[in-house]
Amino acid sequence: MERIGFIGLGTMGQVMAQRLMAAGYPLSVWNRTRDKAEPLIQAGAKWAASAREAANASDIVITMVTDSAASEAVICGPDGVLAGAHPGLTLIDSGSIEPEMSYSIAERAKAKGVAMLDAPVSGGPKVAAEGRLGIMVGGPQETFQACEPLLKQLGSMVLYVGGNGKGTTVKLIANLIMGVAIQAAAESLVLAAKAGIDPQVIIDITSLPGTGPQTGAMATRGPRMMQHNFYPPHFSTDNMHKDLSGALRLAEKFGVSLPTASAAREMLRAVKSQGNGRIDSSAVVTVLEAMANTTIGSQPGSV
Repeated sequence: MERIGFIGLGTMGQVMAQRLMAAGYPLSVWNRTRDKAEPLIQAGAKWAASAREAANASDIVITMVTDSAASEAVICGPDGVLAGAHPGLTLIDSGSIEPEMSYSIAERAKAKGVAMLDAPVSGGPKVAAEGRLGIMVGGPQETFQACEPLLKQLGSMVLYVGGNGKGTTVKLIANLIMGVAIQAAAESLVLAAKAGIDPQVIIDITSLPGTGPQTGAMATRGPRMMQHNFYPPHFSTDNMHKDLSGALRLAEKFGVSLPTASAAREMLRAVKSQGNGRIDSSAVVTVLEAMANTTIGSQPGSV
């Protein structure tokens, strides 16, 4: 089996790395803070002192960090993945980053003889633990075919969508849908409360399979909104704001208007301005509650 280097052990990275270890892949791991790697080390993973060292010890390196700047740093920095490049090394960047940065990193990797895939994922930690992620992959097709068995350990839907940067482009568009859907779910619950209707009724009716209003955003975020239970985040306000901002920049590049996504981003900005960027993006409901002078559900104070 290929030796895997895994870099970035946040909520998703932890679960993905555990999944690969369970499938029998030997892992070398690195994270900015070693304590997040301890569960994996105790399970048999080897600690690498740097991303460079992880690359030296691996056939394939997977990076799963927060944004474009972080991906560039751990891959292209002086102690990064490319500093540890060797013949046959493959890089898979699973972060949700800007397509332009993904393409730029791929070009720098190519100059070092390293084939790169951008392979951002869709789905939360529970989905990742079950190997049911959606994975959108951009990069050389022959590299994708070589890595497909590995990626299928992590995802039940692994789609090749084109050259470098196309995977991150598809992810931005998919997250645009999710960001707008969460905003719509929050608006409907606040409107129901203001109209004297139990918001739980709206959650129930939009969870009925086969109906027009059925939406995963309501099924997964509606109960959190009702409980004001926004931490730990399923997808943080900071990350959703980042991705909607990326989608809007992409739209600007191609001359496409995204008025609904623009409004959804501004609501996320309001949550961030309150110092709550780290909590779940479903917290947009609190801004709407304040605007409507109402509340929905119970509030256990878990913000």
